[in-house]
Amino acid sequence: MFCALVFAIAVWLAGWPGSAFAYLTDSNVYPPINYFTFHPPAAGGSYVDPTFGSAIKRISDAPGSLNAADAGRLTMIVGEYSTVSPFNSDNAKLLLQHQSYFALYDGTGNYLRDLPFEISASSEPRWSRTDPNVFYYHTASNQLKRFNTSTGVASVVHIFSEYTTISGLGESEISADGDHLVLAGENRYVFVFEISTDTKGPVLDTGGGAVDSVYITPSNSVIINWYRAGINPFTGVELYDRNMTFLRQLTTVEGHMAVARDVNGDEIMLWVNAADPLASCPNSVVKIRLADGQKTCLLSLTWGLAAHISAPASGGWFYVSTYAPSDPGPLSGWAAYTNEILQVALDGSQVRRLAHHRSRPFNSYWYTPRASASRDGSRLVYSSNYGLQAILGYPSGYLDVYLIDLSSSAPAFAGSQAPVATRAEQDNEAVKYGGPWHTNTYPAHSGGSAVLAMDPGAQASFTFTGTAVSWIGYRDQWSGIARVYVDGVPKATVDTYASTAQSQVVLFSTSGLGPGTHTLTIEATGTHNAASGGSWIWIDAFDLVTRLEQEDASVGYTCPASATWYANAHSFHSGGSAALAITQGCRATLNFTGTMVSWIGYRDQWSGIALVSIDGAFRAEIDTYTPSGDAQARIFTLSGLGPGSHTLTIEATGRRNPASGGAWIWVDAFEVHP
Repeated sequence: MFCALVFAIAVWLAGWPGSAFAYLTDSNVYPPINYFTFHPPAAGGSYVDPTFGSAIKRISDAPGSLNAADAGRLTMIVGEYSTVSPFNSDNAKLLLQHQSYFALYDGTGNYLRDLPFEISASSEPRWSRTDPNVFYYHTASNQLKRFNTSTGVASVVHIFSEYTTISGLGESEISADGDHLVLAGENRYVFVFEISTDTKGPVLDTGGGAVDSVYITPSNSVIINWYRAGINPFTGVELYDRNMTFLRQLTTVEGHMAVARDVNGDEIMLWVNAADPLASCPNSVVKIRLADGQKTCLLSLTWGLAAHISAPASGGWFYVSTYAPSDPGPLSGWAAYTNEILQVALDGSQVRRLAHHRSRPFNSYWYTPRASASRDGSRLVYSSNYGLQAILGYPSGYLDVYLIDLSSSAPAFAGSQAPVATRAEQDNEAVKYGGPWHTNTYPAHSGGSAVLAMDPGAQASFTFTGTAVSWIGYRDQWSGIARVYVDGVPKATVDTYASTAQSQVVLFSTSGLGPGTHTLTIEATGTHNAASGGSWIWIDAFDLVTRLEQEDASVGYTCPASATWYANAHSFHSGGSAALAITQGCRATLNFTGTMVSWIGYRDQWSGIALVSIDGAFRAEIDTYTPSGDAQARIFTLSGLGPGSHTLTIEATGRRNPASGGAWIWVDAFEVHP
């Protein structure tokens, strides 16, 4: 049945006009479904990740591709490395490594042709940031060249006659301005080369043998990763200016990393600190500000997980691909974020879980997915073996490449911890202000701006129609205390102080409101926490939701003969009751008008697997099992629907996770967004 299911998804995706990018945002443990039996589609085909909802396209078929450099067929096709974008400047072309040489693909993953063998696996091709047809590479000796993919012509940019070999040491990209490369002569003499002026900068003699990798920062400074750990010169991770003058040590130990600009323009390094014995947040992705070395923990991983990082040039996000060398099974040792592709906000406010990459450690290195994004962050490719060595007997080195389209940022799934809601920005006409409020423009704010006030009695009132609402704000070391009212009734006093700045934070939420119009009011008190340096109150946006209970007239239930949906009354359900079914073919159908809908259900150790469809088209297979009870869980959210009427269908399969004691499917409520 599962093979037929994958085929149905691929057919559906081919004609689907909506978002192909989906995610979860909670931190629950989600073992992958059908981990030991799943077959990816053929090259060119797509499927929906059954846990997280992203549409994944298979680009390559190594065993079905002739090896142009040797006899027989290929064993692996991969992206070069996570910190190197395989996409050109307009995302119309893509470079992938065919074992020892490179091949050219179009931006959607269709193979075009092999490239000359001089452009080998060690030549480090780097796309120009200005000319979409050109990339730069170095020969096996001392020549830097450019290749035009339109004309097929290679030309020499510079011959470094003082060296027998040059290299970028495998991980560095071309600079953000597209005009600089950091190179090492003889793997020892590190310098910056300026392409437009054909100029080689001053050289740092590293002594040979101690440098693991080099990176060029957005402003053309240089980071060197040394194999040796410590606080002495030439240890850990060090920052140099473009003239190779030492500036500061960033960390005492190296680790997988990437460079980027923060949302406020600061140069940063994103670094996995697993090897740091003194880390305040062990085995985490840490943001390090290059200007002063300030560290901020962004993502903590369980021990046993490693990760690669990819950071686009802009957009406020970076990408993490985790992998577990211990090869855990779904029922033993699986932890949150295991073997996943993640999108992480640079301010640490959100982790979007995109997909299970399903690559297993059947060799020592190449199995790692090394997910890499396009420079604008709109596309992501990763390598995976999908465990086919065990499933189909493929060779240990087998790999193929897969693509996720990230061009739409609206979630199609949401986690169980917070609703995905319709958002009204702070300047929406439904928001009214009293007293002095000031506008603040900042990329990390929702919509790029927010307002703030500190005068006692200053108010912001949001009038809305819905059953739940959240106040989204900003908090930092100068934030104060606010009073919150719902329909004129005092509901809470909220201390918005935080020791470090946090953007787009839910500062207050309320739910269970009756149908109709309501007003949420936030009032500045002019007071603050003793630790705070000010009393500022921030309004960034409001999120609202309308909830329909499972017995609403818009919900219908059907089952095969002799089967039924059962009612379950309990205080932890939304509205005090829910419906459940276990028989294959039992369906719950919601007819609604809106652009986004969520299924609210119950999950526990006896819950099973459901199929979800929208407007008659299959959308996802969802395993609702969890080791402990999870009431009012937001199991599935679909967004990006066109205006008008739609039908959401939830169908019991009668199947279950092997760890589950049953196959029950629960329907508790639905949330509909205009």
